[in-house]
Amino acid sequence: MSRLTEPSAESDPRQRSHISTLAADPSHSILSGLVAITPRLAMTLAFAGLVQMMFDLISR
Repeated sequence: MSRLTEPSAESDPRQRSHISTLAADPSHSILSGLVAITPRLAMTLAFAGLVQMMFDLISR
């Protein structure tokens, strides 16, 4: 088959991966859960980075 006549991965649902299906479905429970915790996770990581930098400066 030539590239023009074979079905592409976008149009053939059997060839799509599970990750692209998750990305295409915003109502999926895992994706909505990740979106819900993203701001808290970012703030926690930023705070942990600041604490790490403070301890590094104090220990010098």
